[in-house]
Amino acid sequence: MKRLIVITLLVFVFFLLEFFIFNLIGGWLTPSLLILLIIFFNLYLGIRYGLYTAILAGVLKDSFSSTFFGLNIVTFIVCAYLTTVLRKYIYYRGSRLSRLLLVFLICLVDFICRLVLHAILGSLDAAGAFKFVLFSGVVTTLLATTYTFQQLKRCVSKLFV
Repeated sequence: MKRLIVITLLVFVFFLLEFFIFNLIGGWLTPSLLILLIIFFNLYLGIRYGLYTAILAGVLKDSFSSTFFGLNIVTFIVCAYLTTVLRKYIYYRGSRLSRLLLVFLICLVDFICRLVLHAILGSLDAAGAFKFVLFSGVVTTLLATTYTFQQLKRCVSKLFV
């Protein structure tokens, strides 16, 4: 129960951080902190906690989003499952390069899922998505990965011992 409370609080904190960064800097330089949180809990605690984080983050982000409800839930759940699959093949514990590769692939999958869902639902702007979302979002998320994982590991190791 303690883990679920900590995960819930961290989801709210990371959502607020994304919100404040988006409002201060703009959409160009906003990292996907919720995806980093989903990947971290999936790697650190397993798929159950990764899925809990994905569903909670998706519901929270969909509640405050102007896009279709359920879009973030679906993409975050796909990212959580794919993190589990890719962890077996490309992730080596303690390797920063494999962690960055994993985050890059998950961000790419998140972008592709969003693109496909927007195409299905009829509101697709592919040129703008590639220009503004893919390049800036993936780069800023990769830049924030190492620091975020170090701080999360420090925080979670103190709380769950």
